[in-house]
Amino acid sequence: MSAVGQLEQKTLCGPAIAAKAAENYRMLRRKGITVRGTIDAIIATWCIENGAYLLHNDRDFDRFAEHLALPVWT
Repeated sequence: MSAVGQLEQKTLCGPAIAAKAAENYRMLRRKGITVRGTIDAIIATWCIENGAYLLHNDRDFDRFAEHLALPVWT
């Protein structure tokens, strides 16, 4: 069995997460905050919607944590 086969895999983006990620991105833009990557919005939104904590080293995720209650490990 490969290492990947031993890990639980999750689908990050379907139509519902994509729409919510766009909504979250626009909400941050209205506050004057620009998220640099679409994938950051998708990852943050998936974590928010699923209550999953995110361990990161990316300032974009700090904005999601501050304004959209992204659960993060610090």
